[in-house]
Formats: sequence, C-alpha cells, structure tokens
Amino acid sequence: MLRALVTPNTPPIPQDASAAVGMPVESRERTGWVVACVRTLFRTVLRPSLGFGRCPEPVAHGTVLAYLATLRLPAWVLFVVLQAVRVQGDGTPPIPLRSVHLLLEPPLVQALSVWLVLMVPVGLPLLYFFGGLVAHVGVALTGGAGRSIGASMRAVGFASGPSLLVIALLDLPLYLGQTPAIVYFGAVIGAVLLLLQTGGIALARTHQISLARGWLVALLPALLLGCVTMTRAALVLTELPGMPVPEQPYYVP
Repeated sequence: MLRALVTPNTPPIPQDASAAVGMPVESRERTGWVVACVRTLFRTVLRPSLGFGRCPEPVAHGTVLAYLATLRLPAWVLFVVLQAVRVQGDGTPPIPLRSVHLLLEPPLVQALSVWLVLMVPVGLPLLYFFGGLVAHVGVALTGGAGRSIGASMRAVGFASGPSLLVIALLDLPLYLGQTPAIVYFGAVIGAVLLLLQTGGIALARTHQISLARGWLVALLPALLLGCVTMTRAALVLTELPGMPVPEQPYYVP
C-alpha cells in the first residue's frame, strides 16, 4: 500500500513505510507522508484489488494506525478546538432535550457524549484491532485463513480508511450543527457499504479466497463500525427514528 522510498545518505525505510517516490528527502519528511496517504486512499477506493496481493510479515501495524490517524484525527482536532472555544464563551450552556433523553438523563447523556468524543484517539486502535480480529475469525470459520491475524488486521485497516474519513467529516455537522437523523444515518450506511466493498476485496486478496467469501466476512467489521458510529450519534441527534422529542425544549435540573 503505502510505497517505500530509499534515498542516498538515509537508512532504508521498512516495507509499508510512507513516502512519495521521487521527492527530495527534506520534502519527503514534510509532505511525503500526506502524499502517500492520499495515494493509498484513492487506490483503496478506485482500485481496491491492488496492494493486498502481497502482505509482508511481520505486519507494520504502526504504519497502518498512522495512516488511519492521518485520515480520522484532523477533523477531530478541529472539532475539539471549536468546542473549547464555544465552552469558553459560555461555561454553562443549556442542554436541549433530544429523543434519547426519554431513555437516559440529560446530564448522563452529555457526559457520555463528551467522553466518547475525547476517546476517539483511543478508540481508533481498538477499532483496528477488533475489526481485524472479527474478520480473521470469520475467515477461519468459513474455510480457514491463509495468512496470520496480523494480515487480516492490515487488510481491514487499510480498507476502513475511506470510511473513517467520511465519518470524521460527518462529525463536524453532527456536533456543530443540526443534522437530520435520516441524513446522518444514510451517510453512515454509505460508509459501512464502502467498507464492506473494499474490505471484502482486501480480505479476499490477502487470504486468496473468493470475493463472495471475502464480502461475507467483511460484514463483521463493517457492522462493528456502523454500530459504534450510530450509537455515538444517537446521543447527539435531536430526533431519532420512531422516537419523539420531549415537549420541554431544555433540561431544567
């Protein structure tokens, strides 16, 4: 996936390390990683069968996680900064009531929502690990896995990059605006289907199995990503499908 570059007077970079071929060393350190991530992102979306035929062992999990963090965390940092500015302007903003408040107390919902947002950098490697784990178990149970669990994690990790970027961009209007639930859930379903498509091809190429089996197994990490994302959004969306909004506009302790 991410292409390697070996230049004079610099030590060799391990397989899967990020760099842009033909760029000077000083430019590579500054922009090569971003260029390599963009190339990998477009290749995963447009030609997902490339890059998964070979899987060097041991798998460079740090490189895959760095790639996912590059796609997922910039929008998260922007959101945290904007929220910090908003809180400084009004230290005790009122809590508007939402559909979820019919099930949970507003202060608890607010605390859970803030905690889940702050845990995004921690949840990213957890999602990478468990997504690869459930995919590898699925491959093993449907006929046997041709490669290690690390190879499954690598395949699911790279394949989930585009979907994580979509979710990262969706977080901005979700938390800072008034996104209708049907629009948000529709976009998340699109991101899940994208992971199903790319993940199925990635797993099929990695383990040398049929595409039908790869897509079947990719359902597991795709559903995991969808459930986690929709559960987090349910704490923020004003109105959930099938649930009314409380008549009282704001929470009064």
